[in-house]
Amino acid sequence: MASLNDGALLIRCVEALVAQADAAKVELLVVRDVERSDGFDRAMAESRFPEVRWIEGPPGCTVPRLRSLGIAASRGEVVALLEDDCLVQKGWCDVAMSITQSPYVAVGGAVEPGPYARTLDWGVYFCEYARFMLPVPNVRSPALPGNNAAYKRSALAPFPSDAPEGFQEVFAQAEWRRAGLATSATDALVVQNVNSWPVRQVTSVPFHHGRAFAARRFQATSTPVRVAISLLTLFLPALRIFRLFGETISRGRLVGRMVMALPWIVVFTISWSIGEAMGCLFGAGNGASRWR
Repeated sequence: MASLNDGALLIRCVEALVAQADAAKVELLVVRDVERSDGFDRAMAESRFPEVRWIEGPPGCTVPRLRSLGIAASRGEVVALLEDDCLVQKGWCDVAMSITQSPYVAVGGAVEPGPYARTLDWGVYFCEYARFMLPVPNVRSPALPGNNAAYKRSALAPFPSDAPEGFQEVFAQAEWRRAGLATSATDALVVQNVNSWPVRQVTSVPFHHGRAFAARRFQATSTPVRVAISLLTLFLPALRIFRLFGETISRGRLVGRMVMALPWIVVFTISWSIGEAMGCLFGAGNGASRWR
C-alpha cells in the first residue's frame, strides 16, 4: 500500500485490509514518505497492526517510487498494489492471490466511488477512475488501475526497483502488450475510493502528471512529430470528456453525478492537456517528481 494521505485515512484502509488478510498467507506492507506526518503516528500503528511492515520512503517520494520500494521489499510470488485511500471489499485478498492459477501476468479490478459530498471529489473520481467503474468491461488486455491490481512477480522483473520514475503501471502494461503478455480484469477485485481531494487535484496535479506522461511516452520521437502532437492536445479536453461520458453511460449509472461534476472535469482535462503539450515540447521538467 502506497501512502501519501493523512493518517486517519491510512489507518481506515489498513483496518479493512487486515480484517481479511490471513497472516500465514499474505504479507502486508505500507510504504510512506518518511517526512509525512498528517496525523500519522507510526509507533501507534506498529502497536495496533503488528502484522504490517511499515517501510519509510525518502522525503518527497512519489507514488510510483513508493510502489517500487514496496515491490522490492515484498517476498511473495503475487504482488498486489493499493493506495491508502482505497477500502478493499469482501474477498479482495483471496481474489488477488488467485492470479497464480491464471494465465495472465496481471489482474486488475474495479475502483468504486465513496460517499463523496462535493462535486470536486466526484470530478476527480470520474477523471481518474471512470474507466474502472463496475461493471468491469470484458475486453482483451484491459487497462488496469494503479491502485487495485495484482501482478505475478515474474512480470515485474523487467522493471528495476531503483528506476527514478518508479513503477508506473501504464508503461508496464504497454511493455507487456508489446511482449504478447495478456492482462485481465474482474468484478471480484473491488476497492472503494474514499478520498476527499484538495483543489490542486484538478489544477496543478493533472498538469504535472500530463507533462511527465507525455515526456516519457514521446521521448524517442522526433522534434517535428512532438510539435505536431503538442498542437493536437488542443483537442484533447473535448476528446477526454467525450470518452469519460462514454465510459459512464456504458455502465448505465452515475451519469447525473458526472453532469454535476462537469465544471471540475473540464478544469482537470484542460490542466492535463496543457501538461501534455509542455511535456511534448520541453520534456518532463519537474513533473516526474510531482507524480501523485
